[in-house]
Amino acid sequence: MSDPRGGGTPAESRHAAAAGGTTTYEVAELVGMLGDLVEESFPDEIWITGQIRNITKSRKGHVYFDLATPAAAEKTPEAVLPVVLFDWYRKIVNRILGPGAAGQMIDGAEIRIRGSVSVYKARGQFQLQMKIIDPDYTLSRLTDQRDRLLGELRAAGLLERNKELLVPTLPLRVALVTSTGSAAEADFRDALSASGLGWEILVADTPVQGFGSEQRIAAALALASRRAVDVIALVRGGGARTELAPFDSAAVAHAVAGCAVPVFTGIGHEIDRSIADLVAHTVCNTPTACATALLERVRTFDRATLEAWERIERTGRRTLAADAHRLDAAAGRTSAAAAGHCRAARRDVKRLASDLDRAVRHGAERAGWLLDGHRVQAAERAAVRLAEHRRMLASVADRLRLDLRQALTGAFRRLDPLEARLHAYDPQRALERGWTITTDGAGHLLRSVSGITPGATLRTRMSDGTVTSTATAVSPEGTTGSDDD
Repeated sequence: MSDPRGGGTPAESRHAAAAGGTTTYEVAELVGMLGDLVEESFPDEIWITGQIRNITKSRKGHVYFDLATPAAAEKTPEAVLPVVLFDWYRKIVNRILGPGAAGQMIDGAEIRIRGSVSVYKARGQFQLQMKIIDPDYTLSRLTDQRDRLLGELRAAGLLERNKELLVPTLPLRVALVTSTGSAAEADFRDALSASGLGWEILVADTPVQGFGSEQRIAAALALASRRAVDVIALVRGGGARTELAPFDSAAVAHAVAGCAVPVFTGIGHEIDRSIADLVAHTVCNTPTACATALLERVRTFDRATLEAWERIERTGRRTLAADAHRLDAAAGRTSAAAAGHCRAARRDVKRLASDLDRAVRHGAERAGWLLDGHRVQAAERAAVRLAEHRRMLASVADRLRLDLRQALTGAFRRLDPLEARLHAYDPQRALERGWTITTDGAGHLLRSVSGITPGATLRTRMSDGTVTSTATAVSPEGTTGSDDD
């Protein structure tokens, strides 16, 4: 090749420069020599391990990334090697990886690959042309790291810490840790919204996959734990093993174990449990299943409350009926006793009057001749007897009134607690606390949607009146939609 500057061939230029004591190379010549040295040093394909960073894909299907010495996301690796995976080899690699290909070739994944070392002359760049991948290496690394972390958590007693927390009876205030706008968030919200209950959802937005996302997830969990919530729901959709790797990280595991409220997980996988699942209070397969678990807890309380209220109502009615029967019996006995005392008093009065009459007549017959002489004395004696009899009659009447008053006082004293209990069991008080009672058009109490058809007339009793409505649609429990894995 001739020198464009008129100096002859490159070799002649070097020799001429060497005569002056300095060697000069052309760029292409030097890069070519380096390429030859690399090819001579690595004539065959080699296996190499490292961590994927900065992975991209061109419009032609080629994949470019850096293979680096493993390091945390926020740290600079010790060494970096550019790698190119041409489209025809990418298809081969995808077949090797299977359905999880998109998940395993991601930033942060540690891989073992085979390829040829070369120098890309257009950029003067040392690179590896990737051709084959060892999928078992990546999965083995993830498994080893997972087993080691699981042993550390077990030894530290962290696997049971969150499980020991009590879930509130009504966990209506939920902190949702997920990626805002994701399908996982939509599925979780839809499942709760369809219940018609008063849920309050506080979202802690965080990426749930990708290199370094475990630190963001841990921070979101810590933030949610500091909020005044009943439970925390950690959810995301399904994915390949490497995409779910953040949920096998020490940062997320320690964050879940350190939460001050119970953590429910709904990570979209059906087979393997992540370490976050094992540390959490309750594990569910999907975001929808996670929402359903919370919903079932609230419905269980609702059913128990309704059943308790029905038992109280039945007991109250039986008690009131029995007490009313006893009160009627007591009132009857009191009335009978009063009537008996009155009859006895009348008999005493009649007897005394009869005795007096006989005595007067007998005295008159025997002492008629003395009547005139002793009229005043007889009148005085009669007055004394009459006064005595009046006192006796007054005493009997007073005793009768006292007995009657005591009987009535006792009856009213027994009636007061019965009236108080009747007031406590009054359904109107429950209506004033916000409960409602719904009946059909015939006035029958409705406890289930099974007996309601579209178009049916419903009457809902509230504290201050009754609302009449018509059912337009009936949604039985369990028809809220399918889970999104």
